[in-house]
Amino acid sequence: MEELSKQELELLRILQKNCRFDITELTERLNMSRTSVYDRIKKLENEGYIKDYVALVDHKKVGLNFTVIVNVALNSQRIEYVEEFLEKVAVLDEIMEAYVTGGIFDVILKVVVKDPDAFNDFVTKKLSVIPNISKIQSSFVMRYIKQSTVLPF
Repeated sequence: MEELSKQELELLRILQKNCRFDITELTERLNMSRTSVYDRIKKLENEGYIKDYVALVDHKKVGLNFTVIVNVALNSQRIEYVEEFLEKVAVLDEIMEAYVTGGIFDVILKVVVKDPDAFNDFVTKKLSVIPNISKIQSSFVMRYIKQSTVLPF
């Protein structure tokens, strides 16, 4: 793996947040004028159907080779304690996805880091110091079977 420069890494960060489409390709595929395509896109954006434009970056190419599914049980389900926990995990860059769930665990997290040592640092220095955690259980991803951002409609 070739190491990327700081500028290249920053470019990836920007593209993940705001990746634009090719308007010419869209007009040809949809058989619409540029103005019509822009108007439709603007409408979908304004109505919240389009949330963002991103570039999907291969996590292994940028050195994030270790994915972990983390189940977290909380001591209390009082709304103020749960909200505090959710606010704190929402700002942790290592967490790619977070879900409040029913059942044995209260929250499921998808964490992506460089290696097991980085995961240990994440748990000991960032996750376990958040108040209201009673149990953390981790499952290490051995192989990806399917990953998709395409909704089936």
